Amino acid sequence: MNKSYLLAMFLIVGSFTGCILDAGNNSNSPSLRGAVNGFINSLDVQNWNEFCSYQLDYEATFMNSTEKKECVDELEMDFDEAEEYGFIKLKTTINNYSAEKLGYKASETSGYVYSVSMSVTQCFTYSDENMNGTEEDDCEYFDEEGMLWAKVGGKWGYGEYGFEGYYQSESAPIATFTVESSSGGEHYVKVVKVSKQEDLARFSYFLKDESGSTYAGGNGFGEIALQMIAGEEHGIERTYSGDEQLLEKRANNISNDDGSEFPVHFSDNDRDGKLSAGDQFTVFGTGNNANGPAQSGWKLDVQYDASGDIIGSGKIP
Repeated sequence: MNKSYLLAMFLIVGSFTGCILDAGNNSNSPSLRGAVNGFINSLDVQNWNEFCSYQLDYEATFMNSTEKKECVDELEMDFDEAEEYGFIKLKTTINNYSAEKLGYKASETSGYVYSVSMSVTQCFTYSDENMNGTEEDDCEYFDEEGMLWAKVGGKWGYGEYGFEGYYQSESAPIATFTVESSSGGEHYVKVVKVSKQEDLARFSYFLKDESGSTYAGGNGFGEIALQMIAGEEHGIERTYSGDEQLLEKRANNISNDDGSEFPVHFSDNDRDGKLSAGDQFTVFGTGNNANGPAQSGWKLDVQYDASGDIIGSGKIP
């Protein structure tokens, strides 16, 4: 097992991923910061019982005893293997910590969800067999944004895949996205989960640059679903199965576009007319297959029109 594989395995084990959402009311909670520190320390010292005890599922529930044992056994196996190939210790340091209170709870009985962001340094100490066992450090640096935490039953935990969510007033869906980029300049914002399905016509999209400003160069925001509004065609869907010729023509134009006219496309992959898992947005940058405006640091926001909430975002790496 080479060093690059070893580093990749640790980064995956210690991955702080989550849905990125926008909200106001910036708030730092000492007890939350302590939980984040405890979570990271448990990774550094390989205390897997503690590490697994922080994890919440989509419904804001901690692992039961069977699930926790499976989590611990898997991590112990991975790290035992790593030690055979020279791993000695891991040290994680965080800077620029911030916690932002979001406008919903993880569940009806939990506390509000907080989005944690920070700069992370992970240093791996290993023994190099080619240098007679000499110890060496190798460090990785990255920014973590949108790690979702909530207090459940008096204990803080984090939701790697987001939460189903509970709103005390207007109930908006909560969406989780992943982002993948191609070498040709296309960025795929994939829908992983949606807490409840609603018609596509109830959602809008906004392509925003690194400053948070909406791209206004043409079709940088608007309706997702193909539809006629006041006699004009709207939407960014690539497919259309109705009998409106203008919408059929628009769908064809979108499908044949490389981002020049439509910087964002949408694929309703299950053809159910709803925003649901498996659907995908394509955001166009510049490359062999793309001629769009998007750059690293831009993001795609999806809004639930009934409440005006941004239900999820995908940030371009």
